[in-house]
Order: sequence, then structure tokens, then C-alpha cells
Amino acid sequence: LASNIITPDMLGQPGGPVAEDLAESIDIRLTERIQTKANELENDPVKIYNWVRNTIEFIPSYGSIQGADYTLQHEKGNAFDTASLLIALLRASNIPARYAYGTVDMPAEKVMNWVGGVEVAAAAQQLLGQGGIPNVAIVEGGEIRTIEMEHVWVEAWVDYLPSRGAKHEVGDNWIPLDASFKQ
Repeated sequence: LASNIITPDMLGQPGGPVAEDLAESIDIRLTERIQTKANELENDPVKIYNWVRNTIEFIPSYGSIQGADYTLQHEKGNAFDTASLLIALLRASNIPARYAYGTVDMPAEKVMNWVGGVEVAAAAQQLLGQGGIPNVAIVEGGEIRTIEMEHVWVEAWVDYLPSRGAKHEVGDNWIPLDASFKQ
């Protein structure tokens, strides 16, 4: 009989979640407001992801600034703040989640749209830089084609096989989720 409750004996399995993937941190507080929103979204990882992605406005800045609860209250934040909120809602739903960091290459036109609909790639790169987001323009044929930048997203331990997360019972895979990149 499958259960959607993660038990201590399930934690720490090779490649699987550990206790910290369900714990609170300075940016991830499981406040009453976070718990209420997770319950409103039926503790469903797909509904949680879609709500965060479709509701939280992206602000081009870098680093953890406001944490999960403040991001929920004001419905805006940078990639770190959006990731903190997504992790908090997932953890409040007993779904292990963690930050993932890396350098990503994004097509210039997508970055231009993401930062607010600017029409020049150099302006998008400048906005990222003004917000403190480390980035480098990749130029081909005299034009900025892609922008390489530091980024954060979420990995959630969800029931991926065979339903691809549509029916969550017990997690079986770390799945990358980026609710801040709105394309």
C-alpha cells in the first residue's frame, strides 16, 4: 500500500532525499501562510509549481533577498526568492525539495522577454548586471545570441514514473523545476 508520507526510513537512500530536503531554513519557513497555500493547492506538486510559475512576478536581481513567506505575501521575487517559495510549498506538502545552482545559457530573445520585454539584447544583459546577476553575452556574427548566467532552480522528489508527476503518491525521481523562468 503506497503512502504519500515520507518516513524517516525513506530518507537518506542513495540518490534520494535526506532530512534537510524537508526541513526549514532561514529562507524556507513553513509558516501558517505557507501551509494554508499548500493546502489550497491540494499539496499537489504540479498545482504548486503552476501556481508559483503563473503568479510570482520575476524581479531581475541576484541572491536570496526576501525568503518564501515574504515572496508569497507580495507575489514577486527573483529566482532565489521564487525557488525558496516553491521549496517551502513543496516541503509543507511533505514533498522533499532542494535548491539547484548552475550556469545556464539562455537565448537572448528569451532573456529579453524574461527581464521585462526589452527590445535589445544588450539592454537585457545590462538589466541582469544591474540586478547583480553574474552573466556573459555570447556573441556570434556580431550579435548577442545567448546570455550565459548564474541561476538557481528547484529539484523536487516527485512521483515521476509512470505518471510524470500528474499523480503524486511516493517520490521516485529528482525533477528540475524552474518557476522563475517564464517563457
